[in-house]
Amino acid sequence: MGLALDEPEENDKVLTINEILVAIDSNIESYTDNLVLDFDQESNGLVLVGNESDCC
Repeated sequence: MGLALDEPEENDKVLTINEILVAIDSNIESYTDNLVLDFDQESNGLVLVGNESDCC
C-alpha cells in the first residue's frame, strides 16, 4: 500500500476528512479502516498507522 499526492482516479472513493480531500483506491478501501495519517520524525515523512492485523 502506498501514499501519493495526486489527482483522484476514476475508481477512487473521494472523501473529505478533517477538511482535506482524500482519494482512496476502491480496491484497498476496506484495508484503510481505522488507519491514521501521521508524521514520522525518524523518516521525515508521512505514514499510515493502524491495525496491522487487517493489512494485506
